[in-house]
Amino acid sequence: MALKTFSIYTLGCKVNQYDSSKVSRDLQALGMNQVENGADLAIINTCTVTHTALSKDKKMLEAARQANPLAKFAVVGCMPVNYREETEKLGVDYIFGAKDLDQFVAEIRLEKSINDVLDCELHAIEYQNDKSRYFLKIQDGCQQFCSYCIIPYNRGKLASRGTAEIVDEVKKVTSGGIAEVVLCGIHLGLYGVDLVDQTNLVALLKMLFEIKDLKKIRLSSIEITEVSDDMIELMRNNRKLARHLHISLQAGCDRILQAMNRPYTTSDFKTRIDKLREAVPEVAITTDVIVGFPGETDDAFRETVDYCQKIGFSKIHVFPFSAHEKTPACNFPEQVNDEIKKQRASELQKISNQLELAYNAKFQGEELEVIIDGRSKGGWYRGKSEYYFDVKFESEIKFAVGQSVKVKNWKLI
Repeated sequence: MALKTFSIYTLGCKVNQYDSSKVSRDLQALGMNQVENGADLAIINTCTVTHTALSKDKKMLEAARQANPLAKFAVVGCMPVNYREETEKLGVDYIFGAKDLDQFVAEIRLEKSINDVLDCELHAIEYQNDKSRYFLKIQDGCQQFCSYCIIPYNRGKLASRGTAEIVDEVKKVTSGGIAEVVLCGIHLGLYGVDLVDQTNLVALLKMLFEIKDLKKIRLSSIEITEVSDDMIELMRNNRKLARHLHISLQAGCDRILQAMNRPYTTSDFKTRIDKLREAVPEVAITTDVIVGFPGETDDAFRETVDYCQKIGFSKIHVFPFSAHEKTPACNFPEQVNDEIKKQRASELQKISNQLELAYNAKFQGEELEVIIDGRSKGGWYRGKSEYYFDVKFESEIKFAVGQSVKVKNWKLI
């Protein structure tokens, strides 16, 4: 079969999204066209962060088969790393792990008998402005080994991209009209520690701030242990850095944090948050919390609930614990049953909704900087504020997707 078209289906984190977008650009540079269905090649970029995620991978493959009945199929990403034998039984044509996507593209190149692609052709495809923001992977790998997490086994050791390569990509993206870049990584706050020049995330951000066309830069996530004094001062002094940090808590009980192998206590966490808010009072702080972790009693859950309210997050992403059989936590004693997990997740989600409304209400009547995401048929523009929440507004002025605008008469979405 001549491979002329492809579709990509992506599950999991923003790093996976970046990997898929890069594969898409590389395949387009080979002369292939991306289509929604009926493709010659269907690629499923998988996630195995939980056992539930593995089930979603398989369902996505089946959906892709229905949408692309004549296609060759590729399963890439994390599933081939952890479940190689199971992946081979799926009857697909290509299997490549998360760190082997360049090899996958190289194989497609060989099949198409294409020996070279002009650099200018690749750049013309790679940096088209068809989205409101650009997700840029600057780092891969993790060596934290939290007891519930499979990612270090999937992604391996820390691996940072060079600063010159990153700066060059941001310049090309922003020159095409995209105003916001989101820096992504598996352990983003440790960017640079593996490089010979021993740079770091703060130093990289300072370089990126010098790019004239870049209006806003956002961090996809960061650990509380990496919210350094230098990072706080950077946010205080430069409005190009969005007033939003996603900092995973995971539990508000020290005993559970220790069982999770998280490198901080609740006291450590609050001390850094207090310092951050002292410098940037309006900052949005979103977080992740796992409920129903092994050994989480009713009292431990209450500690987490009370702690989340005390911190005053602007939003909580709530995850019922899903035991991954290849992580230590799967075999911990005192596993919590699914019904209790469901009840706790529902309760904490309601609290998140309340905290979100309270935080967003602080900005009513204030002018916001908004990155345009699109426009509805009714004429409303929609976009994301630097404080992370989404808004809509009306305007007779014509704005482009990805443009940064100042808006006062906005409404929450």
